[in-house]
Amino acid sequence: MPRLRAWFCRLLGLVRKQRRETEMNAELQQHLDALTERNIAAGMSPKEARNAALREFGGVEQIKERAREQRVWLSADDFLQDLRFGARILRRSPGFAILAILCLTLGIGTNAAVFSWIEGILIRPYPLVAHQERMVALFGTRQGTTEKEGLSYPDFLDLQKNATLFESFIVDRITGTTLSIGDRAERATGGIVSANYFDALSVRPMLGRGFRPEEGEGRNAHPVTVISYLTWQDRYKGDPDIIGKTQFLDGVQHTIIGVAPEKFHGTFIGYSFNFWVPTSMQETFDSTGYKLEDRGARWIEGYAFLKPGVTRQQAQAELNAIAQRLENDFPETNRGHGFEILPLSKTPFNAVSNLSPILAITSGVAAFVLLIACANVSNLLLARSLLRRHEMTMRLALGAGRRRLIKQLFTEGLLLSLIAAAGGIMVAYWCRNALVLVSPVRSPGITIDYPGQLDWRVLALSVAVCIGSTMLFALVPAIQSSHVDISGALKSEGSGMIGGSGRSRLRSVLVFVQVALSFVLIAGTGLVLRSLVRMQNADPGFSTQSVAVTSVDLFSAGYKPDRAKIFYEQLLERIRALPGVQSATLARLRPFSYGVYSSAPLEIEGYQPPRNEQLAADYNEVG
Repeated sequence: MPRLRAWFCRLLGLVRKQRRETEMNAELQQHLDALTERNIAAGMSPKEARNAALREFGGVEQIKERAREQRVWLSADDFLQDLRFGARILRRSPGFAILAILCLTLGIGTNAAVFSWIEGILIRPYPLVAHQERMVALFGTRQGTTEKEGLSYPDFLDLQKNATLFESFIVDRITGTTLSIGDRAERATGGIVSANYFDALSVRPMLGRGFRPEEGEGRNAHPVTVISYLTWQDRYKGDPDIIGKTQFLDGVQHTIIGVAPEKFHGTFIGYSFNFWVPTSMQETFDSTGYKLEDRGARWIEGYAFLKPGVTRQQAQAELNAIAQRLENDFPETNRGHGFEILPLSKTPFNAVSNLSPILAITSGVAAFVLLIACANVSNLLLARSLLRRHEMTMRLALGAGRRRLIKQLFTEGLLLSLIAAAGGIMVAYWCRNALVLVSPVRSPGITIDYPGQLDWRVLALSVAVCIGSTMLFALVPAIQSSHVDISGALKSEGSGMIGGSGRSRLRSVLVFVQVALSFVLIAGTGLVLRSLVRMQNADPGFSTQSVAVTSVDLFSAGYKPDRAKIFYEQLLERIRALPGVQSATLARLRPFSYGVYSSAPLEIEGYQPPRNEQLAADYNEVG
């Protein structure tokens, strides 16, 4: 406790310095006055009494210095003094300060923006979900291929029942539908999720409730929905009495039971969902039929939470054992199939796989921008040191140590970096949604969302970049500026700088570094642009010229298969009859669009697959 009290008093000494100085001067004066009065009482004259008191008391300034050492941390006090002095110096050179701060703001800001994207997409993509460090992506595997596949709903139920190293499992399936409110209909994107979805994620709806366990069971038995905050605001104008009202999804009336929190967009990274429905309503949104009891239909994506202390290797071993058991029990559907878990940053069934290369490229670009900015500011500081050579000479001549001088100059650089870091955080905040600009062309009803997260981790990394950049651009110029030939400089200011040629060589090296880094950055950017142009002009294997594509969702409008077939035939006839139309056709899935192809067992004549291998073929239905 005494040590803690001493630290606290020293901390107060930093923020109440003027008051403490006044109190100390008054206390010392009282002691001197008391000694003077005692000497006068002994028969001395006032002047003699004062001089005798000073001799007896000792050096006043030395006593003050010892008191200051006990009262404050001298290093912290020196640092604050250096900051104040550095601020005065920068105010005297506004042009230099603005240019240096802008360069550093660009460098630190680009890195902070990239940090926020990595944090918001790869590390903690779900702002409101608890224990994301224990959350993993769960998907199916098939022997003989490296491609990932979804889970079947019966397999998901078996995992929930038999796995002991997992806290919970959830499933999610993206779906597009027609959302009808009154006489207004539009495309919307939502998720078909397990009944424990919101509970497992620890996401509490801001209005209403999530799904109950029984609402995930039964065939089309529970037409209820939780809507997103964006849907609530845009389509219902934030109606506080929204709970209990209905909306039509794919022509089926659903009761709204909850409104998700504002920052929750779903678990499909990159997409912002409009609604969620329980898995019991799967058939309503899937034209391929009822799948909740079909163990061979692998149509849904999964996530899992590991129990505290469980490693991914341990969890994977348990999944392998469960997969082997299911293969033995259900050889027709599970032969050669298994399960695998991966970190969220490697999730195979959402936008993460597409964004990882982009984030890697932007990280490299941001690092180069920071290095160029540091080299530029370091050169500015070296040039500025020539203007301050007389100041450095006089300070050294008056007794300032080189170490103290280097510390002062380094603190000035740190001040520049701190101001730039504040600006960089603002740049990162403005750029947190900039990745949307590189997203592919959007489809109707799909909201692309790649939000960056500016949390304490991003701020800590930004501070680390700030300190690191200060070490890069400020330390070497500070050391160079402190190398002064005092006697020579006092005789001739223009020629008295020791190491002048060394400083010139250093500036030349910094210019070379700037040019080299800029060349690499420009060349790399050119190569990336060239690759993008090649990708844009690559031959996909089919004609893309003079081709118009549109989507028609009859299933959402309530069409039965027979009626839909007649509609499509008539639609093709009318389109082909239009002037300028050469040909027209239909396809269930467009090339390079997100969607799950149909799959069917495959038999090859004369080939008997091993027991653990199941042959299947994915196919698209076309006209």
